[in-house]
Amino acid sequence: MKTNRAIQSQRGFTLVELLIVIGLSGFIFVTLMAIYLQVKKLTYEQTRVASQSAAVIDFGVAISYDLANLIFEKYNTRQVFLIERELHGGKRFDAFVFPSAALYSNPSVLQSRSFMVAYFVERDRDGRNYTLYRSEDMFVDPRNLYRGVPVPMVRFVEEFKVEGSNNGVDFEEGWDYRVRRQIPRYVRITLQYRVSETSDTISTYTIDVRPPIMWN
Repeated sequence: MKTNRAIQSQRGFTLVELLIVIGLSGFIFVTLMAIYLQVKKLTYEQTRVASQSAAVIDFGVAISYDLANLIFEKYNTRQVFLIERELHGGKRFDAFVFPSAALYSNPSVLQSRSFMVAYFVERDRDGRNYTLYRSEDMFVDPRNLYRGVPVPMVRFVEEFKVEGSNNGVDFEEGWDYRVRRQIPRYVRITLQYRVSETSDTISTYTIDVRPPIMWN
């Protein structure tokens, strides 16, 4: 016959003990899930910030390359150098159009191709954010300066400003080649943007380029 001590040693968990274990397990699970979601959110935000920074760097490389290859053909009257100031919702968004050239090679000879390149900002479909685009084409239509396939460069743009200067010190907000018949020797591009859609922090990227203007 089993003693009372032997019976007590074989007894399982009580309902209170089970509830305590379940409660502690649920608390640990909820805590770990909250930490996981927080880390995932931070990782996602860091990825978006890094992606935006890379997009800004790509934009700087692209526009520097285009301006470094600024070229005018003597008999092509359709080529213009235009900085068109625009305001949307109290924000400054310029349109920058100019001729550039690219070198490429075929099996027999090194050749160049000239095209019109345009940088401009348009509002997204949601109506809240703005995106900076780059487009290029062989020729330019005066009625549609941005003809061509627009490629998105930078999202969440707060300002895109282009200024010209002849001395590299006094930059002017607007410059129209068709009116002045001369091209500024220095070009300054200022881009203000948010690092992500949910961020209120505005970063500024400024680049100065002195294009070696070539006439063909």
